[in-house]
Amino acid sequence: MPRPHLSTEEIPMEFSRAHIVIIDDDPTNRVLLKNVCEKLGIGIIDEAEDGVAALELITRFQPDLILLDLRMPKMDGLELMRQLRANPNFDRLSILVQTSLQGEDDRVRCFNLGATDVVSRPFHLAELKARIKAHLRSAISSRVLFDFRNRIQAHIEITHSFLDAILPSPEKIEQISEKYGINCSSVYRPHDEIGGDLWSLRGMDEDNLSIVLVDASAHGLAGAINALRVDCLVQEYNDELLDPGTFLDKLDAAMAKISFGQLFAGAIALTYNKKTGHVRYAGSGIPYPLLVKDGFVQELKTRGLPLGSGAVSLSSESFEMNKGDTLVLYSDGWSESLSEEPADLLKKADLHKQDLAKSLAPESSLIDDLTLVTIQRR
Repeated sequence: MPRPHLSTEEIPMEFSRAHIVIIDDDPTNRVLLKNVCEKLGIGIIDEAEDGVAALELITRFQPDLILLDLRMPKMDGLELMRQLRANPNFDRLSILVQTSLQGEDDRVRCFNLGATDVVSRPFHLAELKARIKAHLRSAISSRVLFDFRNRIQAHIEITHSFLDAILPSPEKIEQISEKYGINCSSVYRPHDEIGGDLWSLRGMDEDNLSIVLVDASAHGLAGAINALRVDCLVQEYNDELLDPGTFLDKLDAAMAKISFGQLFAGAIALTYNKKTGHVRYAGSGIPYPLLVKDGFVQELKTRGLPLGSGAVSLSSESFEMNKGDTLVLYSDGWSESLSEEPADLLKKADLHKQDLAKSLAPESSLIDDLTLVTIQRR
């Protein structure tokens, strides 16, 4: 039978990629239902005359919607629904039951076994078309959302693996601490599954150690991607870290050049000399580091816009760390999550705890990504 001409307005474009399975042992009903589906512009239409054949088709192709008769040989519609709903792969499958059973108990039984909807025979064609269209649209939207979430989760997992490879491991922190005569501890807690904070710990030579902490713009996946973009530039300019001010200036210029005003980050960079305890540092767009010396807490002033503006111009500052002095570097996720000022917390904290950063980090929920790094000279 030639297919009647339908205007593009009458056929939703998404239906051309939709897949329906018609399950009915009556060939006349299958022809009628297929004709209705073709007129709706449904692109893939399969047929089965019993539940056994239908289950094979559904398992192989995972359609968007099935039109299911109840009374069939080998495996009836009720048993097919029972098996489908017992399988988590088909818990989102839309099932439109079409039956001549009219009793309320029969319809309730269908819904209890997992039917999405029930339409009675003999069909009212306008109603049948409306129900197929409604359930197909819902199924397609659900599939698109499900696929989108899976893609996002895959991106999150990949990004997470990159971050894990960059962030200093406990083994590396311990190794660096031993080599450079410090006690270093850290806490990294993203606000979402992943975050936009990043920090690195790197031995530059036998005497000098560098630490860089970055708080990139945005949260979650966007923030993590921004942090990874910044880290690529950090690696490029690592040789400049002996002068942290110059390092951050070059990082700012590079970020402004490649991001077209879309990538910003606060950052602090410092170098520590294990022989002299001399520290050079510079920071821009990030909370002031805190130095605890002889029981007093000192803010190490930093200045400047967040990196990425192209207008940052910094000079390196310096101070001496004596034995027992403690330096605290952090993103604003730490200070914003505290119920008191960071300096007040440090004044009464036991700074000799083995895992100092963990003892200083709050257990409450976060409103921003949190990175906290403590360095104490032995």
